[in-house]
Amino acid sequence: MSGSANLLRRNISSIFTLLVGLFVFVSIPSQIEIFDDGGMNPVTARTLPYLISSGIILLSLFIILSNIFGASDEEENASEALPQEKTSYLRVFYAFAAIALWIVVLPYLGYIVSTILLVSTVMLIIGNCRWWQIAILSFVLSVPMNYLLAIALRVYLPSGSLFN
Repeated sequence: MSGSANLLRRNISSIFTLLVGLFVFVSIPSQIEIFDDGGMNPVTARTLPYLISSGIILLSLFIILSNIFGASDEEENASEALPQEKTSYLRVFYAFAAIALWIVVLPYLGYIVSTILLVSTVMLIIGNCRWWQIAILSFVLSVPMNYLLAIALRVYLPSGSLFN
């Protein structure tokens, strides 16, 4: 494979993400209306979307440029590189199935219990994790996220109809 085709293959996801970020950035004025508050507040409804889309654009450009300028270093060290493990698409499918099942059981088991089960299941699917890592990480991800969403941000989370 030629160098430019290999470079394009490595950057295709970053180029797509860059184009999506540009589309979102350009479409913000037509999608988000600003209500006049007398010009007292510099933060409007468009501020966060502009920040996020700008971040997406800048990170995509950074990845593209680092791939372009790092290509020569990678070609020199290609002979020393270790063979990469092939992606197991069955594991990816199982992870998506676990997320779909999480969406189904969320109203019945509640946020904390279903998220603990989701994180544990995904970690088992990925493999190479000890039982204590799975237990600790599932609690560390579920309980603080519940606090952040329910208490700090006041987002309604299902408590589970099985526990009412």
